[in-house]
Amino acid sequence: MKKLAALACLFTLLGAIPAQAAESKDVFGREIPIGQGRPTVVLYANKGTRDELRQHVYKFIYDVRDEKPIVVVHVDLRDVPGLFKGMAKGEIRKSHKESLDLMRDVFRQHGEAPPPELETSLFMVADSKGEPHKAMGLAKGFGQVVAKVLDPSGAEVARGPFPQSARQFVQAISAVPRQGPPTRVANRSR
Repeated sequence: MKKLAALACLFTLLGAIPAQAAESKDVFGREIPIGQGRPTVVLYANKGTRDELRQHVYKFIYDVRDEKPIVVVHVDLRDVPGLFKGMAKGEIRKSHKESLDLMRDVFRQHGEAPPPELETSLFMVADSKGEPHKAMGLAKGFGQVVAKVLDPSGAEVARGPFPQSARQFVQAISAVPRQGPPTRVANRSR
């Protein structure tokens, strides 16, 4: 019995270490390019707000398409039991692919080709401990999607409930001056 308990503790510890290190990356291990020349929309969601987010986010992304924002969806996993967090991350990966497919459909419905940067514009982060959500003041099991808009340098320019503040977010993204990625001259960034 002691061996079984020790083994369970070891698996829990090993499962928690990569989760903490990986939360600055998306569910595919990609670094999120915030502050690298493109505006960013960060959405804070959980399993209880998923349907509301899906109902409104595609139209919103289409409305800000000319600004080519990065969209980061932080999914709070605090209300998911520890043994099921791995499965939840798999569901988030599947949801990422479905979201890209649905976004492509939105562009086609409007008679437009999906933009080539679409694949590199959506990042979904599985937040095991919900630290970003706590920083936004969201308690475990919150019932409202919250969003914030960051300018191309990564500074926050707007924040509020989503979709209620969507118009404010569109205005904030549109008002942000466009900025190219930093240029390198003689091994120095400008």
